[in-house]
Amino acid sequence: MIVSQLAVRARRLRTTVIMDAAHLSSLEGTARPAEDGRSPEAVVEYVRRELVGLLGLRGCRFEYGTLMGHLPRLEHDGGLWLRRPERVTEYADWPTGETELRVVGGGHYYGRFLLDPLPGPLSSEEDRPVAVAPAAQAGSALDTAGLSHQA
Repeated sequence: MIVSQLAVRARRLRTTVIMDAAHLSSLEGTARPAEDGRSPEAVVEYVRRELVGLLGLRGCRFEYGTLMGHLPRLEHDGGLWLRRPERVTEYADWPTGETELRVVGGGHYYGRFLLDPLPGPLSSEEDRPVAVAPAAQAGSALDTAGLSHQA
């Protein structure tokens, strides 16, 4: 019994190490275009593609400097909320329609990724913050480039 429990624990640790390595590779890949001096638009495009893959999305687009509508928001801590004055809704599955992921750099709002998810459950609580980290890198690239921002 002890040997079988050790084998199960070893498999879990191996899975964790593989996932952590994949997440680190993704973060390094996102940093590379910015370090190579590519345009902020190239960084945003790279992050857009990463989000599709990491979150298993049907699609994703970037919208500069607009906050129109009340969309569910994927927060950088991985939470998914719809905040309205009269109530706050937390989601366990992807909501129907688009979900926003805001892009901030240097304390300034630059725009948002509009995520088009496939129906079904969200990725794990551990995976979501890692998946949205590239959006913060896009914000840094936009801020470093000195693009105009929304207050």
